[in-house]
Amino acid sequence: MYPNYSLYGGQPQSQQQPPPAYEVGAVACGGGSGLDSLLAQLKRMDKEELQKLLDSDDKVAEMTSSSGELQQLGQAKQTAMAANRQTAELNFALGPRIEESRRRLAALSDEADAQRAILLETRSRLESLNSAASPDTLLTLLEAACMEADEQAESVAEALAT
Repeated sequence: MYPNYSLYGGQPQSQQQPPPAYEVGAVACGGGSGLDSLLAQLKRMDKEELQKLLDSDDKVAEMTSSSGELQQLGQAKQTAMAANRQTAELNFALGPRIEESRRRLAALSDEADAQRAILLETRSRLESLNSAASPDTLLTLLEAACMEADEQAESVAEALAT
């Protein structure tokens, strides 16, 4: 039959050497790229090696510091924290200005509420005046006053004519 060739080595699997296990305490993680190689090395460790790694924060730090991707993530984290700090400082510097604007807004809101109350009162007075003197009522009163004025004018004219 055909030999079972590996995708990575080009040799039949039976002739390949197993990948070297990560030595606890070694500085570099060895071969591969980024997190994939780190995960591969962790998978190759036996239970005892993993326990030693788990018990030693320094060894975990050594392992993660050698990963380029983790270093990039750390740098990105530092950059984000610096940007966040800068934004927080800017927000803190704007605090007094924001408080003054809030006070002015509250004063303007109170003034608007007072003006609204005056408007509502004036509107209600106008509506009461309008309801008391509807246009038809006013027309009738005007016509009556006009007739009365005509009658007075006629009586004055007759008095002067005599």
